[in-house]
Amino acid sequence: MFEGLQNSVQGVLEKLKGVTKIKPEHIEEALVSLRSSLLEADVQLKVADRFLVQVRERALGSKVAEGLNPYQQFLTILYKEMLATFGETKAMDFSFKPPVILMMIGLQGSGKTTSSAKLAVYAKRKLKRKPLLVSVDVRRPAAIEQLERLAKETKTDYFQSTSMIPLERAQQAIKYAQTYGLDFVIIDTAGRLSIDDEMMKELQELKVMLTPHHLMYVADSMSGQQALQMASDFSTRVGLTDAILSKADGDARGGVAFSIREALRVPLQFVGTGEKFENFEVFHPDRWCSRILGMGDIASLVEKAEEVSAEGGGPKKDDVVRIMKGQLTLLDFQEQMKMMKKMGSLGSLMGMIPGMGQMAKQVDTDQVEKRMKRIDAMINSMTPKERKEPDVLNGDRKRRVAKGSGVSVEEINQFLREFVEMQKLMKRFAGGKGLMRGMNPFSR
Repeated sequence: MFEGLQNSVQGVLEKLKGVTKIKPEHIEEALVSLRSSLLEADVQLKVADRFLVQVRERALGSKVAEGLNPYQQFLTILYKEMLATFGETKAMDFSFKPPVILMMIGLQGSGKTTSSAKLAVYAKRKLKRKPLLVSVDVRRPAAIEQLERLAKETKTDYFQSTSMIPLERAQQAIKYAQTYGLDFVIIDTAGRLSIDDEMMKELQELKVMLTPHHLMYVADSMSGQQALQMASDFSTRVGLTDAILSKADGDARGGVAFSIREALRVPLQFVGTGEKFENFEVFHPDRWCSRILGMGDIASLVEKAEEVSAEGGGPKKDDVVRIMKGQLTLLDFQEQMKMMKKMGSLGSLMGMIPGMGQMAKQVDTDQVEKRMKRIDAMINSMTPKERKEPDVLNGDRKRRVAKGSGVSVEEINQFLREFVEMQKLMKRFAGGKGLMRGMNPFSR
C-alpha cells in the first residue's frame, strides 16, 4: 500500500533536491502538489488541509538546521507532521484478568472475520496467549461457518454454540474460556451492508453485558472515505477503542490509513498486509512515515529476520562463521533464498531498505522472484556433493541438472559464474578490517 502517496510525495521532494535555499514560492508549489497527491490517495479533505497548514507554518517559520540542506529540512518537517497526523499509537493493553475479551466490529465484507483469525494467530505467536474464536453473526450462517473453517486452518480453539442469540453465544464462549483456561476471547460480531438501528442496539447490548476490554473496528482500506464516514457512527453510538486496517495490500493509495484516526478517533493498531494469516503487522506510525518518504524501515526488516530465525529458518552459528570466511556453498545460498521468501516479497523487503524503495519500482521483482525459483530448482536437481563442491559440475553433470530442473545448460553456467563472483566478494569482505565482523551477529 501507499505506492500512490509514496510516489507523489517523493516526486515533490525530488524537485527540492539541489535547491540551496527554499523560498516561499518553492514551498507553495510543493504544497499544491502535495494537496493533489493526498486527495488522489483518498485522504479526507479536512485531514489533508490541516496537514498542509501545519507543514506550511513549519516550513516558512523554520531555519535550516545545522548539518541539513533545504531538502533534508523539508523532509524532516514532512516526517514530523505525518507522524502527528497518524497519531501516537501505544501498544494495546492486554494485562487484564483473563480472559481478555475483544469485540470485532465492522461492515459486512470489511474483512472482519479474516482479521479475527489473523488476530488469533498473532495472539498465539507474539503474545503467547490461548485464544478462543466465536462468531455471533447469527443472521449470516456463512459467517459462522467461515470463522469455524479459519479456526481449523489456524489450529485455534473455536466455540460452537447451539444458541442463535448473539449475547448467549458470546456469554457461553466466555464461560467456556474460563473453564478451560483460554485467556483471549475474540468475538466476531455481525456486519451489515449499511448501518441500522437494530445493528447498533445489538452491539450496544453486547458491550454493556460483556464489558469487553477492546472494541476493535475493522476498516477496509479499499472502501474509501465513504466507508470511514459511516464508520464514525460506530465510534459515536457504540464507542471504539482501536482499529484494524484490512486488505492494505490491495490498496495502492493509502489514504484511509492517513485518515482513520480522524474518522474514528481511535488509534490504528494492526494492518492486514496479505492473504496469509501471518500477513498481519503491528502499526508503527514512525515506520510507515519512513516508508512513505522513502527512508526505509530497517526496524521492521530486522524483526522479520529475527522471526524467521526464531522459527528455525535462520543460519546456525557455525554456518554464519563459515560463510563470513567466504566459504559459501550452494546449499547456503539456497537456505538464504528460503529465508528471504519467508520474510515476504522481494518488493516489500527492498522497500524497507533506505534508498531502495525507488529501485524496487524500477526492478521487475516478479522476474527476479521467478529466477530465484529456477535457481532453487537447479540446486534441488544437484547431488549433495555438487551443492557443496560446485566445481565438480562438468558437462555431463550440468546436462543432467538442466534436464532435472527444466532449464538450459547456459542458464546453469550463468548462475555458477555469478555464484563464483559472490564467493569472491564474500572472501574480500572477510579479509577486510573488521567489516564482516561488524555484520556478524554472533561476533557481538
